Amino acid sequence: MAPGTGKTKHTSRKCNTCYVSGDEKQLFTCSRCRSQAYCSKECQKADWKNHKSICQNNGLLETRLKEHETTLSGFMDRMVLVDGISMYELDQRLEKWVRFHNSTLMAATIQALRLPADLSRARTHLLYVALEPRGEDEHAGQAGKFFRVHDAYVVPVDDALRRPAPWPESIAQLHGMADEMERGGHGTVAAAMIECPPLAVQTVPFGSMTVRSLRSEMLGDSWKSFFMNHVEQGVRPKMIRSRPGGGR
Repeated sequence: MAPGTGKTKHTSRKCNTCYVSGDEKQLFTCSRCRSQAYCSKECQKADWKNHKSICQNNGLLETRLKEHETTLSGFMDRMVLVDGISMYELDQRLEKWVRFHNSTLMAATIQALRLPADLSRARTHLLYVALEPRGEDEHAGQAGKFFRVHDAYVVPVDDALRRPAPWPESIAQLHGMADEMERGGHGTVAAAMIECPPLAVQTVPFGSMTVRSLRSEMLGDSWKSFFMNHVEQGVRPKMIRSRPGGGR
């Protein structure tokens, strides 16, 4: 199998530098790694020091997965992976799935970590999501149905740090993102860790989490069934929810 390097998936709908919303200004993603969004070339350049490590890591993973396709091991992968696809194609499906279910993942993360009651849990806990690929007969080419949720539960960061690579590296990168956001007064970062073997665990961060933005959130105990059902049906939540980033 290809080298197991953690990847950070793009979910933000705000400029990573000036935090302008995608509703206010058209955003574009970094062409190399597609993990961060910007409203201008100036903002992208200004963020390069912070973005560099994520960009290089994501770009390296894609390069390795593409190179892996042409190896004997890569050919053998197609014999066991769903729909006869390669590791690179599996990773691309996961990226599309994460983009489709962004709002569902964010809602599940907020509820599972119980952030409206204690925002500090964004630093001490993670939502772990185990996925299973679905075949063509189930997904019919729909990105929202590429995977189903096998399980989802909360993991303390202290426990996650004891898991094998790239867990410790991914968490360190996540905390670096949170440090930068908190220094700028833009809230903090919560995250879901998505795992779909044989791909390495991948980080889906949700930034601009503030006490104010989560004030209207109603906590419940049915987040897991809500999450799994929406993913199974390949649909997005129809609820109207506040956007993180409303300040402290």
